[in-house]
Amino acid sequence: MSNGFMTSLDSGTARLEEVGNRDNAIMRTDLAPVSTNITAAPGPDPLQVILENTGQTKLSDFSKWDVIVQYFDDSGNYTVKWLPYVEGSSSPNEWDVGWIKMNGKPEVFDKGVLNPGEQIMIETRIDPSVGVDTTNMVVISTPSGVTCTTYFSP
Repeated sequence: MSNGFMTSLDSGTARLEEVGNRDNAIMRTDLAPVSTNITAAPGPDPLQVILENTGQTKLSDFSKWDVIVQYFDDSGNYTVKWLPYVEGSSSPNEWDVGWIKMNGKPEVFDKGVLNPGEQIMIETRIDPSVGVDTTNMVVISTPSGVTCTTYFSP
């Protein structure tokens, strides 16, 4: 009986430690918007979002990031879309990493990882097109649940 109690206590302690580590990682993770640009174009509109890792943790696993675009399309309809990450994609309503830079220069250390102080450009093409004179929003969330919100207008 005492062996079962000790095993249960050890298991509970390990889970509390996991929660503490996860909370610590979340508190040390932060993204800040730098710029968001959209270009009205025939067909899908190119959208570029530049973010900076202002936290203390490395970020990667881009396929686990959420990119959600909320906008008014050219017909005036309110549209909300979750965009999947597809490496090398040029298809509408999917996103990819355009580049990762440090101080304006392409990364040379830890390629494909967004280190603290580095900037990332998220590229996508929005279809249907974004309406003229509208204010719209992009929400980006990392696997740890840290989110960054930015706005754009064509």
